[in-house]
Amino acid sequence: MRTPTLFSIALLLLASGCSGTTDQAVSDGICSSPADSSAVIGESGGFKVTQAEWDAELLSIPARARARYENDKAKQDLTDRILLNKALFEDAKAAGVTADPNVQRAARMAAEQAYIKAFFAQLEESAATDEGVQAYYQENIDRYSRPMVRLRHILVKEEALATDIKAKLDGGADFAALAQEHSLDRASKKKGGELNWATKERYVPPFAEAAFSLAKAGDVSNPVQTRFGYHVIELLERRDVQPLEDVRSGIERVLVRDAVRDHRSKRRDELGLSSKGGADAAARRPGKPAADGKSSSASGAESKKATQGQGGHDGHDH
Repeated sequence: MRTPTLFSIALLLLASGCSGTTDQAVSDGICSSPADSSAVIGESGGFKVTQAEWDAELLSIPARARARYENDKAKQDLTDRILLNKALFEDAKAAGVTADPNVQRAARMAAEQAYIKAFFAQLEESAATDEGVQAYYQENIDRYSRPMVRLRHILVKEEALATDIKAKLDGGADFAALAQEHSLDRASKKKGGELNWATKERYVPPFAEAAFSLAKAGDVSNPVQTRFGYHVIELLERRDVQPLEDVRSGIERVLVRDAVRDHRSKRRDELGLSSKGGADAAARRPGKPAADGKSSSASGAESKKATQGQGGHDGHDH
């Protein structure tokens, strides 16, 4: 079972009124416990857990992990954790721990951290708006310049067959039907020869040159020889810039990261504090998330992976 989190400790101390804390803690409301009229959802040994307490404990869990608490067993596990924490807190009080001035100060600091965490979550939510994402995308459009094509092809061994297929296509034959009949690329032939979006670098040079020389959707190349055989290629779509929706999640991560970092840095500067070390320095280290959703240290490898085809001899330089 997980040990009590900082957030859990803060909640328990808030619930107890941060017993013995300073007048400041009382005056600023940091240790006040709000009225709770929500339903009791768990009870054991004289301790009770309300829905409001359960919801608050859920907030202590990273957002990406909260979905696992949607099933009944996980919900009960979380309820049990709160009940155990309440029992342990009573043990701490009985042992006189809550009367220790150092513990009291730590309790206030834990409560402050809970509020700071909630404040940063609020900052993050307000930063990653649709308007903010679109503005960032337009302001940084050059970084999303990435000429790509979506193709379909038919791969055969003999040049004569490739030439015959090209002639049939010029005469109006169905590309998908010919691909399913003749193509040696087992992965793409099932889809009528269609390949995923890819950059020029993803293909072997002869294939890439032919594909990217096609001017408009529907254009079909003459047979192109590669080490795999002979390809007849049709251009389905091309684009010069990555669509916003393809990079939205990466931009949202950048906006969220920058909102917290910038606010923290602003307050640090106002206080005249050193900016060396700590979380702010970590945020500036190489490998931080890029706006395309990949770390800067791995972006090259990840970009290749993102544009990889479905396998087979599709002209990719594997």
